[in-house]
Amino acid sequence: MIDFTNIIIGKEYDRPALARMWGYQTFHAISRGVVTPQGQSLIILFVTKEKQETLTQYEDHIDLDVLFWEGEKEHRSDTRIVSRKDLVHVFYRERHHSNFVYQGRADLRTYKLYSDRPSKFSFQLIDKAVSDEAIVEEVQHTYGLSETEKEAIIKSRRGQGLYRAKALELWKTCSVSGFSKQNILVASHIKPWKVSTNDERLSPHNSLLLVPTLDKLFDKGYVGFEPGGKILLSDKIEANDWKKIGLTSSMQLRTVPSGIRPFLRYHSEYIFDLAGK
Repeated sequence: MIDFTNIIIGKEYDRPALARMWGYQTFHAISRGVVTPQGQSLIILFVTKEKQETLTQYEDHIDLDVLFWEGEKEHRSDTRIVSRKDLVHVFYRERHHSNFVYQGRADLRTYKLYSDRPSKFSFQLIDKAVSDEAIVEEVQHTYGLSETEKEAIIKSRRGQGLYRAKALELWKTCSVSGFSKQNILVASHIKPWKVSTNDERLSPHNSLLLVPTLDKLFDKGYVGFEPGGKILLSDKIEANDWKKIGLTSSMQLRTVPSGIRPFLRYHSEYIFDLAGK
């Protein structure tokens, strides 16, 4: 039986060592990316960010305390993961042929199920939880940043200060509707502040200027935008409700600055229309 009592968070392990600890004769029993031990309510993910060129190039990575992971192309474990009946443990490495680092337990946050390609999942790494407040604390003590820079980054967390000024300069009015009362508009990060670099947290290209209702819908993943600017409306909200607030599928961003496209792609991949919101 697989036991995690002596597995230490943050410590490196290779598969042969784990196989010996868990009583397997060879490591081949745990050689797949998803391991489901027989007779246990347990799922073990072995995740490699940079894979060998000859293998399927799944897009897997960790941003702070969130694992973004693509399921098996055969969809063998999708239903079991979505059922949330099993405890998920994560081993992660940046590059193939290096040791895995044990990240601890993971809680399913969001998912998109596909039939023609790998499904997408995001997991909260429970034992590596990083709050916004902790990130702010880290920013405050970051070596090499001036007090002015640190203050600007921290204020950007709430769409304030220099970040808001840059967003106003770029957009001037609501990015979608053109609503012009600026003290009503919200400067909203496209790629969430929590998983952005310091440069991304201050970048006007990582911003939309939105009326409050649209900002909330965008933040929660019910609204998104294609890289070309066309609006995406989640089918988790009824069509009649979209009409009540005046949003239609024909709407789009008023303009699409070139630097904004990577952030829109990130939002549409990892935020928009994910279950569990």
